[in-house]
Amino acid sequence: MLVAIPDLATAERVLCIQPHYDDNDIGAGGSLAALAERGAEIVYVTVTDDQLGVREELSEGEAREVLKREQLAAGEQVGVSDQRWLEFPDGGEYDYFELRRALVAEVRRFRPDFIFTCDPWAAYEAHSDHTRVGRAAAEAAIFQRLPRFRSGVEVDRDYTPHDVRGIAFYFSTAPNVVVPIDAVRDRKHKALDAYQAQFSPVELQLLHGALELKERSWAAGQSFDYAEALKVLSPVHLHVSPDAEEVVRNQDRVVVAWT
Repeated sequence: MLVAIPDLATAERVLCIQPHYDDNDIGAGGSLAALAERGAEIVYVTVTDDQLGVREELSEGEAREVLKREQLAAGEQVGVSDQRWLEFPDGGEYDYFELRRALVAEVRRFRPDFIFTCDPWAAYEAHSDHTRVGRAAAEAAIFQRLPRFRSGVEVDRDYTPHDVRGIAFYFSTAPNVVVPIDAVRDRKHKALDAYQAQFSPVELQLLHGALELKERSWAAGQSFDYAEALKVLSPVHLHVSPDAEEVVRNQDRVVVAWT
């Protein structure tokens, strides 16, 4: 491979862009908790207002309050330092290019060295929020460097380009990195327990069980018991990359070495 897969263990500033309030924690909560434990600054950006999935008895105003309260409680478990909300309509007819501009602004504002988001190229992913957000986040990793690209907010005025070294896609059907999470797994699952506006107790129990099966399968044959799997790429891999075929076909998985 001409361009190396960036080392996730070196991440210091991580911007996590999710469609809904629980996606980061379900998809990569252990990886993010491990990074936070090692001193990385973790910021969440939630794109939609997440109104479609909440319990029916909650009014829209009540739902907004409950969702943010639960998300902040979950973030404390993971080690999130700040949370931002863009309030696009959940499952709605928002404009992709408006979303991309908003995400470029967030990247320029925080200047992360790694971005986490859902994999928009995951096989059979039908939810348009996931495909739009993942793709816009990937483009933002590229476009934030272009001085002529205007996000339309104050951050553009004094912006100087910087390098996003890596982008980590969770919910990927073609992961290339395995992240041991034994030491922080309890924190991930405690974070998930906060999400009661969308999950009943039975649904939460099923979610924990399903994730445990995946965490054990990703750790199979290793010296640890639980892991998450991510597709980690350099932004260079996201546009006319000479490594594109190898990126798609490579089935070898690198294990993150926490030190």
